[in-house]
Amino acid sequence: MKAEILITGATGTTSQYAIQHLLDKGVKVRAMVRTIDERSEALKARGVEVVQGDFLDVNALRTALDGIKRAYFLYPFKDHLPKAAAYFAKVAKEKGVEMVVEMSQMGANEDTPSPATQNHVIAEHIFEWANVGAVHIRPGLFAWNYLGFAAPTVADHQKFYYPDAEAKYTIVHPKDIGEVVAEILSDENKEKHIGKKYDISGDKIYSGLEVAKDISDLLHQEIEFVPVTVDQWIDAVKEHPTVNPFLAKHLKEFSSEVSDGRFNKTTDVVKKITGHEPRSFKAYIKEHKEVFETAIA
Repeated sequence: MKAEILITGATGTTSQYAIQHLLDKGVKVRAMVRTIDERSEALKARGVEVVQGDFLDVNALRTALDGIKRAYFLYPFKDHLPKAAAYFAKVAKEKGVEMVVEMSQMGANEDTPSPATQNHVIAEHIFEWANVGAVHIRPGLFAWNYLGFAAPTVADHQKFYYPDAEAKYTIVHPKDIGEVVAEILSDENKEKHIGKKYDISGDKIYSGLEVAKDISDLLHQEIEFVPVTVDQWIDAVKEHPTVNPFLAKHLKEFSSEVSDGRFNKTTDVVKKITGHEPRSFKAYIKEHKEVFETAIA
């Protein structure tokens, strides 16, 4: 039996969890990767059909989507998302794809200062216009960001820096996102999902002080929350290897969206779709405890 589900961005965090969840359910999976390397070989070893492709290469997308009924569209955090969405939607339409689950962002709307968030809004519209069974996944703040934004300073001098001490936001475990995606893609009743915008939250709302407290509790070490200006924060995080200039610009504008309360909500999406409560932020940092405690005596 050939794979009828395609996972793009297959070496990314949420895609990895989605793939594993589908495999655990006995579902055959095709994965699109940009490069063939040890990560793609690891996917093959798990029984995944691997194809090499680029979102901006229409012919590569035709190969990746051939015979596919449902797909997860996960574009990397860089520019040209609308163009990639348009190419993907065009080929999905040609190939008769019945459902595309696409990664967007909680609170995405046209009234935003961030070009990256604007791109998410445009991409949502593109998939809707293409009539390819669009389902929009809109997570809150990603828990894995804290490996780059918090862990280095926590490990080095026991401090967590972030703008706006009053900002409130939900933090989502990537495994929950991957499982939501997998459950939607494998659901026999596709009609109940098509056209939906799913806001995916964690189990609670956080402030900078509460983030620091969870890390403190886990490490049994006092971690201080230090509010800083947005410019100070960007100057610090832009040096991280995962932060490209496009992402750095987004984060500067994105911080105002966080302060505006666009991520200040919890939802029952994870529970309704997966059957379990959302995993906690503390559970995520526990899984990566060594990253936070490297320099702690």
